[in-house]
Amino acid sequence: MTSLLSVEHLSVSYEQQGEPVRAVDDVTFAIEAGEVLALVGESGSGKSSVALALTRLLPMPPAVMFGEVRFQGEELLQAPEALLRAIRGGKISYVFQDPETSLNPVLPVGEQLIEAIELHTEISGASARQLAAEWLTKVGIASAGERLRAYPHQLSGGMQQRVMLAMALAAEPSLLIADEPTTALDVTVQLQILRLLRDLQRSLRLAVLLISHDLTVVERIAHRVGVMSKGRLVEIGPVAQVLQQPAHPYTQQLLKYRSMMTLRRAPPGLAQGHGEQPKGVEP
Repeated sequence: MTSLLSVEHLSVSYEQQGEPVRAVDDVTFAIEAGEVLALVGESGSGKSSVALALTRLLPMPPAVMFGEVRFQGEELLQAPEALLRAIRGGKISYVFQDPETSLNPVLPVGEQLIEAIELHTEISGASARQLAAEWLTKVGIASAGERLRAYPHQLSGGMQQRVMLAMALAAEPSLLIADEPTTALDVTVQLQILRLLRDLQRSLRLAVLLISHDLTVVERIAHRVGVMSKGRLVEIGPVAQVLQQPAHPYTQQLLKYRSMMTLRRAPPGLAQGHGEQPKGVEP
């Protein structure tokens, strides 16, 4: 069975002061349809570089990428830019940690959401506006028609992140890459966004690559977890196995010293784990 996303021997290097510095070193993993895979590690471990490299969002140069990334059978690292533009935002969508820097402050959020719909689907005009309102409702924003006219600064951080989720999902992608999607939010809003992400993932049978530093969040929302250290994927497996019986010394340190390493605890209220594994994902 072919995986939705297959990453083989991915490496990313940057040139600093004339010398190559490897940020990602020979990383291999796969994501199945409907699966949530989390990559965890300290800041600078290379997990965000992996996420950006998948669709060549890293600036080239200074970044240099090697290896193979296949999405639905298409090789992405060597793909023409036209193909990547069709995949980015349409089949693979991103949600980043700070919506304030992702949303255009001078445009109403409705215009930005409608633009994303028109760019990545064949829907336009009044139909696109109607779909935009429907997606604001799906992500839990009341009075959607009114909120379409709001500017980002008129919304709370949690509502801004809900808008970003609507923009990412409106084209019905197969894979969502969520890079620390709750880090900029307070604890109560984090819980709301995580519940929303979990519910949308289930209802849409969406594959998710979750980038996080928080092991507590990971054990409550992911099916599998990969642990990164110094650019390398040092351990990967089912969440319960990795977090209860860690095999690598670095993973053992993360678990032993999670509080010392500011791995913040998620608030209570999220049921632990997903229960049933998606088809094709080993328990």
